[in-house]
Amino acid sequence: MLRFLKTLSPLHSLTLKLLTFKTIALIALATAPRAQTLVSMNLRNMLREQQAVVFTFPNLLKTTRVGGAYTLQIEHFEDESLCAMHTLLYYLKKTKGLRKSNQVFVSYVTFCAITSSTIARWLRSVLDLAGIDTQYFKAHSFRGASASAAASGGCKLQNILKTADWRTDKNFKKFYLRKPVHDISFYKAVFS
Repeated sequence: MLRFLKTLSPLHSLTLKLLTFKTIALIALATAPRAQTLVSMNLRNMLREQQAVVFTFPNLLKTTRVGGAYTLQIEHFEDESLCAMHTLLYYLKKTKGLRKSNQVFVSYVTFCAITSSTIARWLRSVLDLAGIDTQYFKAHSFRGASASAAASGGCKLQNILKTADWRTDKNFKKFYLRKPVHDISFYKAVFS
């Protein structure tokens, strides 16, 4: 997947469709979100920091407790061709005058708000374009693959659980944890 995403460069040469696909795939890999989280990303709840873009979610998501807060942080990555933050900012610039919604991800045809099923379809399309068997791997595979890569790459379990918005480590340990982990960021562990 990463080899395929690297081929989608430079950003200015991509169609809006491919730019959208690359942006959503990089964010899915870098943050292990659910489709509901991706569709709930809103420009009004976005904060740009020097080395990250942070989204807050004032509405309840699948695992959010009442009174709890969840944030999604998209960090800067050294390799610009795989930098989710850089790609997201370029995507937002490219769609600024076209969008009809404050949702981060909008239809590349109508520029209106999209649904979780659209996000899932786009992620499956990226898998297909990368030559990955979509009969076996689905949109949710991004979540498991990035969490597994983070664990294998040396990310601490607490960082993985926080990033992927899992309350407990039970399922993660059962299905994904394969090696001892060290203390590096989720993003760096996935993309290294």
